[in-house]
Amino acid sequence: MANHREERGQYQIEAGAFRLPGGNKWQPRLIMTRLRCRTGLPKSQSFPGLTPLFNSAKGAVRFATDLGRSMVDQGSARLTV
Repeated sequence: MANHREERGQYQIEAGAFRLPGGNKWQPRLIMTRLRCRTGLPKSQSFPGLTPLFNSAKGAVRFATDLGRSMVDQGSARLTV
């Protein structure tokens, strides 16, 4: 599984790719962690089952990373932590 981590604003973006069984397709994975919150403890939110599927791990990681960046930059309602 390929991984990419970066901090953006108050969040850490952890993007990955999971190779699906029985084929050569890769599924993007995304975990967003709020680094600084009111309780002082980090909180995470995962986004399982992202689509589309990709032919390479690199493409899937790039998609998940770009999604995480845009969620932070746009203040997405999907980001609840």
